[in-house]
Amino acid sequence: MILAGDIGGTNSRLGLFDDQRKVLYETSKKNAGRASLQDVVNEFLSEARAAHAGTIDRACFGVAGPVAGGEVYLTNLNWHLKEESLAAELKIPKLALINDMVAHAEGVELLEPANLITLNQGKAVPGGDRAIIAAGTGLGEAGLLWETKLKGYVAMASEGGHADFAPRTERQIQLLRFLLEKLGSVSWENILSGPGTRRIYDFFVSPAQMGPQAALADHDPSPAQITVAALDGSNPACVATLELFADCYAAEAGNLALRFLATGGLYIGGGIGMKMLQYLQRPAFLERFCDRGPAKLREMLKQVPIHLINFDLGALYGAANFASRL
Repeated sequence: MILAGDIGGTNSRLGLFDDQRKVLYETSKKNAGRASLQDVVNEFLSEARAAHAGTIDRACFGVAGPVAGGEVYLTNLNWHLKEESLAAELKIPKLALINDMVAHAEGVELLEPANLITLNQGKAVPGGDRAIIAAGTGLGEAGLLWETKLKGYVAMASEGGHADFAPRTERQIQLLRFLLEKLGSVSWENILSGPGTRRIYDFFVSPAQMGPQAALADHDPSPAQITVAALDGSNPACVATLELFADCYAAEAGNLALRFLATGGLYIGGGIGMKMLQYLQRPAFLERFCDRGPAKLREMLKQVPIHLINFDLGALYGAANFASRL
């Protein structure tokens, strides 16, 4: 059997899979108050093995942090993980740690049509590379490269979300200036994330834009409140916030499609995409996605399939997919 995990800052989602990557048992555990990942996993295994007897010979954990040499310090948890020591303590012969976006990318291979909302049908090139972008608490990016010997895709890690924000319109240039005063430097993640939603909103209710009178009644709104007010059209500053967010999301998705030459498809994950689906389905999103480079590249981008992932377990399944090759 395969043990897989999607390890975040707040929760660890864990699953037991068979050799065909079919889930046998899955649940989520809170990380708060736990001294180590081993504590969480052992509790999970005591539950899972009560229902499914068998030997676990492979394991993979997608973790929120940069993995190097089989070792990682989690970004939002005081956990230091090493493949070798984890494998010994859990008594699992083959064990891997991968970045959480690699896990999300690996999960693309296991998605069913029902797990996807197509934003652009395009025309996928057989064996063409793919890319995934995911705005949530932060901004994750990764690639999926076609491996001829495997006759399938393997994921490639990236920290592209921390690359410099590149404004194109006068409004975006104004946003950059606004954020430079507050942050010193501005990355795509500073804009395309939950905290980024609030930053864009603060920009629009600043004196140089719509002014404080355009703000919501709650003077310290959450990204969720801003999104709700935009979707119901009750606040023009919130509407403008999601419009600018969608424009920037399309731009960086297009950039990523060029970086990985994603002729096999561009996938949008993360929690924000589904919440602002109606903005991503507008013609302006695809237009902005394609609006870059010379004419031949623009034509290529028009043929890139764009899919929004509507599946919460993508990273967990991706970790299982990675483990199946260990």
